[in-house]
Amino acid sequence: MDLSRIVAANIDGRTQNTRYRQGQFHRLQSVLVKHVAEIQDALRTDSGHSLQEIRAEVLLALQELRTHYMSLSLEKDLKVEYRIAHGKDNADGLHGAGIVYIVPCTHTLFFSVISALTAALAAGNCIVLELPQTTMALPAILRQILPEALDHDTFAITAQRPDTSFMSKTLLVAQSESDAPSGLISPTARTVAIVDRTADVAEAAQALVAARFALGGRSAYAPDVVLVNEFSMKPFVEAVIQHASKYLAGENGEARQMPVSRRSALLDSIQKERSARALVSGSHWGIVEVQDRNSLLLRRKIEEKVLLVHPVTSLDDAIDINCNETLAATYAFAAPASAKYLTQFIDADISWVNHIPSHMLIGPALPRNTPYSPDTRYAIASFQRPRPQLIIPPTNAYTAQTILDNATNTTTLWRSALAPLPSTNQHPGFKIGFFEQGIITGGVLTLASLLATISTIGYYTWVYVRRG
Repeated sequence: MDLSRIVAANIDGRTQNTRYRQGQFHRLQSVLVKHVAEIQDALRTDSGHSLQEIRAEVLLALQELRTHYMSLSLEKDLKVEYRIAHGKDNADGLHGAGIVYIVPCTHTLFFSVISALTAALAAGNCIVLELPQTTMALPAILRQILPEALDHDTFAITAQRPDTSFMSKTLLVAQSESDAPSGLISPTARTVAIVDRTADVAEAAQALVAARFALGGRSAYAPDVVLVNEFSMKPFVEAVIQHASKYLAGENGEARQMPVSRRSALLDSIQKERSARALVSGSHWGIVEVQDRNSLLLRRKIEEKVLLVHPVTSLDDAIDINCNETLAATYAFAAPASAKYLTQFIDADISWVNHIPSHMLIGPALPRNTPYSPDTRYAIASFQRPRPQLIIPPTNAYTAQTILDNATNTTTLWRSALAPLPSTNQHPGFKIGFFEQGIITGGVLTLASLLATISTIGYYTWVYVRRG
């Protein structure tokens, strides 16, 4: 596909115009609303998700569009544009990255496309969307309606990856793991939940079952394994089975019968190995306890309606299990102090404490090492580049110029540079830490036992002497 017009539009900078971007948002929203029924039908055909799940995906996608549109302000942008003209620094100036190339994931495809597209549009970029030819229904609809909505000079859809000369000019948005050296790359890393003995076990079980079984079990943020404190294992498993019971029975209470072709391949493999056992299961879902710490199940990404649980002895034990990888996310169900400890020492891109944000189950994982946006999947700043404009010389420039000019009044500057750093204001003394507290506690217990022993010996010696 010829993308020369995209390159030309990027050079002429038309996407930097706020009114232009606002107009594109209006056209896009109008077209999506016009075809919303077709979009929902296509989602149902492609995914098999429930009506509620499909409506949630569409609603969240349209909310992303609205939120990014509302972030645009002509008045604000004009003030920023004319800072230099008014003698002010534009130190936080930003500019669109240029051309954004989006490779969406197939999971909740509509949201995945719209969330990235609208963020890139709001940031002032030309956009190329990769939609390979497949038998899925939604890509065919998007190929039809998106070019109808967006300027063909600044937006294009391609079925094949362009050559490296073009890709080198783009910001790549890859919503599945990519070998690209840079860009906004969503990891396919695991998501791990920890249920401590201080947690509300029933609440944790309900949230984790819902997250694991929603959207076909294919969400990037569905928990791949739940590490449960061994003292809470029994009540947690009972609560999980209770909440999963609706997947065991049909509408009239009879057991659900699924075709053999739809049976879970993961459950079939688990039945053949000794490292795990299914606690309860249907033909395409299950609750499985992993008993062997060395099982590969504790290292794999799960993409089915299968919830894995595994006992741990302590918070440190849970941390040690995950010490060799960076997780996509951590769910910590625990008292705040314990949750702080877990999320501090488990390496994860993001951590949630005592809740699972349902909207994050839809769409791609957050790109690694990018700003977090509480209202949208992508922060607009991720699609922009710093372009500061400065008119006022900083203090450091005066300092350097004074020295370089060999001025005679450098004594004060020199003394200031060599002066000691300000005090930390920390009072002298010994701070009691975790290990020190253990030593002191052990010493106190030992001393108490020694005093009790001496007192007992002294007492009986005194009694013996009196009787003698």
